[in-house]
Amino acid sequence: MRTAIYPGSFDPITNGHLDVLQRSDQLFDRVIVAVAKSDSKHPLFTLEERVQMVARAIRHLPNVEQTPSRAAGGLRRKALRPASCALRAVSDFEFDSSWL
Repeated sequence: MRTAIYPGSFDPITNGHLDVLQRSDQLFDRVIVAVAKSDSKHPLFTLEERVQMVARAIRHLPNVEQTPSRAAGGLRRKALRPASCALRAVSDFEFDSSWL
């Protein structure tokens, strides 16, 4: 099973995010949208609101699921260790390589 993780604040989710997710839905067996807690960015919406917005936006994508990500890097480590996953950008790997 090929799994990809797409972390971000999604504050709010945009058409650009959805384009990436629609393409990813075709390429991967499972895509995890990790909605990050981003207090340092002073988000417009709460984490719960952003998770709900993402859920509504992706309901038509069968291989895509959303989850809140409260701990920096925690979800990435948990999701990537057991499976072969793709990163959305090299910067994600450089930002948190502690899961290797």
